[in-house]
Amino acid sequence: MGEISHDTMPAASALIRRPATLLRHQVMTALAHAGFGDILPAHLGVFQFPGPDGQRPGMLALRNASSKQAMNHLLHQLERGGYLVREHQEGDRRLRVVRLTETGWSAFDAISTVTEQVDKQWAELVGEDYPAFRRALIRLERSLEPVVDGW
Repeated sequence: MGEISHDTMPAASALIRRPATLLRHQVMTALAHAGFGDILPAHLGVFQFPGPDGQRPGMLALRNASSKQAMNHLLHQLERGGYLVREHQEGDRRLRVVRLTETGWSAFDAISTVTEQVDKQWAELVGEDYPAFRRALIRLERSLEPVVDGW
């Protein structure tokens, strides 16, 4: 297979799509096999790294690029399923935070197991460049952190 020149190389944002789609499929399959078949693909945004425990719904909405209303709908579904509760934040009863239940932590662990397995596979496929690749993704992730004004 020949080298791809920088001029003909697809954008990184386009190249991320397929691995992310495949990872999502693997996570959903693992969740179903682990008995969490009621978790929908839309719910994965709630569970995404670093996880929802202790987070305010507004921050989860920002991280998921969704509206507060849409996030609250997802949180309500997960709360009804026994995965989380929303409780008042200590020190400020006006604010609420998400807390995972035992079931929620079990689902989070199932997701983490799959992502760790996939990470090992990707490390083998990419080889010695993989640590640099991960560091670059971490820098990208940090630069994309939402700016929180009034949430």
